[in-house]
Parts: sequence; structure tokens; C-alpha cells
Amino acid sequence: MTMADIGKLSTLLDNPEVRELIFALGHVGSTSPSADSGASRLRAVVLRLADTTSAEQYRSWLSDDASNKAMTVDQVRVTIGDGAIDDLAQFAGGSPSAVAWQLAAVLPDLVDAVSPGGKVIDANLLAQEIAEASADDDRSAGAFGS
Repeated sequence: MTMADIGKLSTLLDNPEVRELIFALGHVGSTSPSADSGASRLRAVVLRLADTTSAEQYRSWLSDDASNKAMTVDQVRVTIGDGAIDDLAQFAGGSPSAVAWQLAAVLPDLVDAVSPGGKVIDANLLAQEIAEASADDDRSAGAFGS
């Protein structure tokens, strides 16, 4: 993976609210109970989106050339589930409807960021990329943080 490939993920994680939401998505219990916590669970959500959105939407997110097609709050609810959205809202200190709306805005960009060349990266590489992007953000925040 090249620096250009991590650029999208790093840019996405530059926003502290988005970083917190993505971290929480990988750790709340009900998003994908069968997957381990962290990057494995986050990757499971990314892959599940292929089944809960239209093929045209998902292909636009995988493409390095097409602009990302919008996702609806209803699609977020089908993908993530109301229980997980409630857990995320509690974690983030927001309302479930606000969290669902944020996820609808962020998930297409997340899929785009973790699928260079149209292929979703594996969980180990995803964990490494998130750690590197977060470390880059911490360093760029300077001595006093963000």
C-alpha cells in the first residue's frame, strides 16, 4: 500500500468526530457480533454494506474514479441495526438519529478509503492503517494536541 492509498483514510480520520465514530463502530457490540472487536468488526460492516445498499452505490464507493453516491439513514439502520446505533449514540454522547445521519455521510467515504484499487483491505492492514493515520494526526496536532 502506498502513501497515496492511506491518504484517503488519513484525511477521513483528521476529523475528530469522524475518528471517534469509526473507532466506536469497530467496538460496539451489536454491529457485527460474529467479528472480533476493532478492525475486524469495522471491516465486517464495510463488507455488509455491499448487501444492504444498491450495487451502483457500493461500486461508486469502491471506485477510485467515481464520486461516492449518497447513502440513506434507512440503509444505515438496515446495515448497522438500531441497537448498535443506540450504542454508538451513547458512546458518542449524541442522539441515535444524529449518529445515523453522521454514519450515512461517513460510511461511503470509509468504504472508499479502505478499498484502494476497488478491493477492501484485510483487517490486519486496516488496523495498521488506522493506527498509522491516527499517529500521523497526533503528530500533526503538535505538542498540545487538537
